[in-house]
Amino acid sequence: MTKKIMKKFMAVVMVAIMLASLTACGNGQGKGNKQTVRFMYTGSVYEIERYSAMIEEFNATVGKEKGITVVGSPKSSIIEGSFAQQLQSENGPDLFNMVDRDFKKNALYMEDLTNYVEQSTLDGLYPQLTERYHYDIETTTSNSDDPLYGLPIYNNTTVLYYNKDILKANGIICISVDEEDIDAFNAGEKDLNGKTKSDYGISVDVPKKGFYRSESPFVPAEGETDGSSWVLPSENEVMIFNDRIAMNWDEVEDIGMICTKEKNPASPSQYGYYTEWWFNYGWGVGGNCLEDLSGNGDWVYGLAAENPNYIVAPGKSYTGAYTGTVYNEGETLNFKDIIDAKQGDKISYETDQESYMSYTVNGETATMRDFSAEISNGTLSELPTTKEAFSRFAYLAGVGGLNVCPYPSAFIGTTSTAYFASSALALLVEKETSSLVIEKSMQDEWGIAPLPMYKVYETPEDPSNDTVVLQGAATQHSDGISLCMNKYSSNKEAATVFLNWAASEGQRVLAENGFLSCRPADEALMIEKLPYKNNQTIVELASKAEAGDWMYMPDQVWIDVWAGPLNQHVRYGKMELEQMLYGYIEETQEQLAKYGVKAE
Repeated sequence: MTKKIMKKFMAVVMVAIMLASLTACGNGQGKGNKQTVRFMYTGSVYEIERYSAMIEEFNATVGKEKGITVVGSPKSSIIEGSFAQQLQSENGPDLFNMVDRDFKKNALYMEDLTNYVEQSTLDGLYPQLTERYHYDIETTTSNSDDPLYGLPIYNNTTVLYYNKDILKANGIICISVDEEDIDAFNAGEKDLNGKTKSDYGISVDVPKKGFYRSESPFVPAEGETDGSSWVLPSENEVMIFNDRIAMNWDEVEDIGMICTKEKNPASPSQYGYYTEWWFNYGWGVGGNCLEDLSGNGDWVYGLAAENPNYIVAPGKSYTGAYTGTVYNEGETLNFKDIIDAKQGDKISYETDQESYMSYTVNGETATMRDFSAEISNGTLSELPTTKEAFSRFAYLAGVGGLNVCPYPSAFIGTTSTAYFASSALALLVEKETSSLVIEKSMQDEWGIAPLPMYKVYETPEDPSNDTVVLQGAATQHSDGISLCMNKYSSNKEAATVFLNWAASEGQRVLAENGFLSCRPADEALMIEKLPYKNNQTIVELASKAEAGDWMYMPDQVWIDVWAGPLNQHVRYGKMELEQMLYGYIEETQEQLAKYGVKAE
């Protein structure tokens, strides 16, 4: 019996013993025997409001019926030492919430929920949200058969905020038209803002693009990183921003430079675009900063990977030779299926000072799989390397780059959200909850749009040609919040009732109260009830959001090794990107070696 199977077997035995004990002691859930479930949670006033709405609804319905009362215990913050003590004391909470950043380091105090959660509860949630809460403490993996230590109760997704006044001041018209409705809009129909082309004063046919320039769209030359080929818009150039279609990398850089004072002195904003996250760049082409070569915690740093990535073409599917994964259209291949290996082979990595990324398969130097046949028959398309995608993100800022992003020092004593709300910035990638700050400061001057993605047009230099010949995946991340059960709770049976309710019917309660739900079933309700400018977009983004890299490991030491130089040196133009990408591989690998269990 393997270690993992033994752990699951023991969990089943323990649950059976616990339930038998509760029954024998008369500690059931009947109306005549009231039970109290203690729920400790932290967060902002906004977040506490969410939990209060859920607790109130549960106590008035299911809790009343079953004789269970949930008592909320809101905390302004959790101090590590006192938090651990509370969880292990007799007066500790039965349930508690946990942000993604702290999830894995606190799994020690969590009960494995595998045998507590109803399958219907799991089936109703967005799969990628549940996946992130599987975790094996020993291997540091998050595989589907690893223990489940939390259920998603909130999905704080990232969105692209834009300042309408700044765009308009720069001559950019803001419209809101779904891609499939562009032809109707060009024929005179209204957009989602209730306006026609005539109302906007648009005299051209609007293409299916996130950002359109009628004369000189920015198309950087190969190897260009500083926007040297970019030109200012002409006096009569038509420019249109559509908040229902994702911009590609060229377009977000183009609009970013138009709205950056150093590039365009007439712009009222200091900078055009800011994101502190590389995720939608790297993930969008199938890359990541971390790969598990064995599936058992054999971790390898991946940002400098120079192999092409691949995506499954529309209407096609592909089965990975190594993992056996069946990839459907729009899905990118895992690195282990790009390297030339078959099931049962041993893939290993060693730091190589010459190539930097040295892999072996069964002890022999590895090669990448030849996908020429799959590309020829239209099954797969080749995407940029992870290094290329990360470089495109990094060159948004700094000397030698586009310099459309503020330096990190701009946020000393403030936040990127406050900076955006002050109209110093035109476009910002931030979390959904940032809208609370933005709305108070900007009223109707802002909107929400999809995040940029990798997308190539048939003839990029032709403004009106919107035929897409290649695109990556639409990706983004979220700061998730999970509901966890205290490992030391003596009231697990009653806590389980609220746990399942909170991740199922409780999500509907959130949606009805204008919050994001973690369930596809609540999408129509969210679109109706969310208090935003573009509810359809935010729901679409939330449905695809995945966990950020801060959740990959129990701590962030391995990230700090390369993220420190990135934010403190590269973004200020004090270090070449190549030096950051390659110069910290060994040190990062040394940190990664401290996690997980290496393959035998």
